[in-house]
Parts: sequence; C-alpha cells; structure tokens
Amino acid sequence: MRAVVFQREGQMELAVLPDPVAATGEVVLRVHACGVCGTDVHIFHGHLKEGVNPPVVLGHEIVGEIVEVGPGVTQWQTGQTAAVDPVVSCGRCEFCQIGQPNLCPTATVVGYSRHGGYAEYVAVPASHIVPIAPKAGLKGGILVETLACVLNGYERLGFEAGRTAMILGAGAVGLLWNQMLKHSPSTYLIQSEPVAFRRHLAAQLGADLVIDPASESVAERVRAVLPEGVDYIVDASGDPRAVEQAIPLVRKRGTFMIFGVCPKGSEVRIDPHEIYQREMKIIASKMPPRKLNQAARLLESGKIDYERIVTTVRGLGEVAAALRMFEQERDRHVKIAITPQG
Repeated sequence: MRAVVFQREGQMELAVLPDPVAATGEVVLRVHACGVCGTDVHIFHGHLKEGVNPPVVLGHEIVGEIVEVGPGVTQWQTGQTAAVDPVVSCGRCEFCQIGQPNLCPTATVVGYSRHGGYAEYVAVPASHIVPIAPKAGLKGGILVETLACVLNGYERLGFEAGRTAMILGAGAVGLLWNQMLKHSPSTYLIQSEPVAFRRHLAAQLGADLVIDPASESVAERVRAVLPEGVDYIVDASGDPRAVEQAIPLVRKRGTFMIFGVCPKGSEVRIDPHEIYQREMKIIASKMPPRKLNQAARLLESGKIDYERIVTTVRGLGEVAAALRMFEQERDRHVKIAITPQG
C-alpha cells in the first residue's frame, strides 16, 4: 500500500508498505479520508514527541470501509463504514476503570505510535471504531474524532440554558464549538479570531459577535455587550496570550475552559484574588473518552455544518503540502482532508 511515513523531525516520505493484516481483535479499514490536525504539524516539527514512535504513519482523524475482520471479531462485517477512536488505552488502570481512558498513563495513539490514516489501509482494534452512515461522506467522517473531543469538553463545561458564551479561535475546533453552543439555548455567542476568512465562517455558523483580537480590544468589545462578563469561555486557540486576556472576562461564578493545546511550558499570569472574588472555575478537557458514537450520530443528523468546516481535500502525495497549508494559509483553509484516492 501507499503511505506517508514520518521518519524524523522535518522529514516524511511517500512510501510503499506491506498491506496491514487484521490481527486478533482488529479490523482493517480502507481509508476514505484522514483529517490534518494541528498535532500532526507539531509532530512533524518535533514540538510533540511524547508517545510518538517514528518511523510511523501519521493521521488519527480516520474514516474508512472495513475490508477485513480479524479472529475474534464478531460485531463488524466487511463493507461497513466506520470512524476510528485513536486513543488505545490499557483497560486496566484506575482511569480506564472509571471510564476516563483519555487519561490512561500507558495509552497509545493511532497515528502517533501506531500506523495511522495517511495511508491506503490501516489496522485498528475493533473495539475502537464506531459506525457512521455513508451519507456523512468523508467530510463528516473525518470530524468524528474532533467532535468527540468537543463533546467531552461540552459535557465537562456543564453548560446551562440561557447563559452567554465565548470561543477563542475559529479553526475547525472553534467552529465545532460554535455549532455546539449555538445549538444549545445560549443567549449570546461571541467568537474571537484574527483571520478574516475564519471570522466570516464563525458569523455564518451562528456567532452573534465576532472579534478580531489582532486589531481590536477584546475586553472593550465584550464589555460593550456584556458588561458583567461572559458565563462560559472556551479557549480553542491554544494561544497562551488569548487565554491570559480572556480569563478576566469571565463573569462571576462563570467557567473558563482550557481546550486548545498550548505549547508545553507556556505560562499565563492570573490573579488568584479575582478568581476567588468571582468564584470562577478554570477547567480543562483532553481527548475523547468514548464519545465517538455520540459524535457520529450528531454528524449524521445534519446538525453540524461539516461542509463549511472541511474546506479542502488533497491526495496522499500532498500531505507535506497540506501541513504547510495548515500553518501558512489560514486565510484559505480550515479543516483539510487527505484522501488516498486523490
């Protein structure tokens, strides 16, 4: 099969690898598409090394057709379309036992240490796929894993009807948060994003107010419409500066969620006295603990406008170019899909 192999920092190559064979408890998928994620870019540049074991095929936002089932697999048949839960946990530790496999200390990840979806075929545990209707297409399919992450965050957020919300960032993750919060009975939704193309999408998808943090005072724009602050603020930017600027905008008894992945070692200044005075909460959310089935059903329902969020489709030979697009052409692309058939 053809596959794009990450060899070392700054180097990946299109290669021919043996077709995977389904081991006991596994299935093999013919990959329909795999999404390009910011973590793929971090891995490529060497900024993310934990849990990564090159040479390895990257790509963890995978949708495909089952073409082989391994021994012991009875719940799946060839021909079914499925999305992949890439976090393969041990199943035995404290966190796995309480239903939080995303916190498993020995988890491995498809597309990090196991071969991922930038390939024609991929073998994955049968316990880590969920069905998705073909009508969702490759664009809906590659968003299952990302939306599952958002669903985990949304559940932790504990959103109450009639409250206000703000999202920092309008990339694919920020736009999925937009869809979740807009379909919730929020009274006002703000989204900040420095790229005009993405601000336009945020407004189209439902934000009541979009702010350019590069040219406007976020605090002044927010206070002009919500003088007491915002009930829920979600960082989907992974920018420590955005986090630092937004924490003071949380309303009394409000919640700030760290969802975007800030660089390791980042520092943010906060005033503990203000947090105390306002009884505010700062929480976080990481990866999708068994939320993929819910995400797939939500995408099938048509409630999530994946056609606008997935802006670009490229072929397997264009993975390196797609990573550059992700970084350098944010004014033209949001979510990029890689399809081996391209």
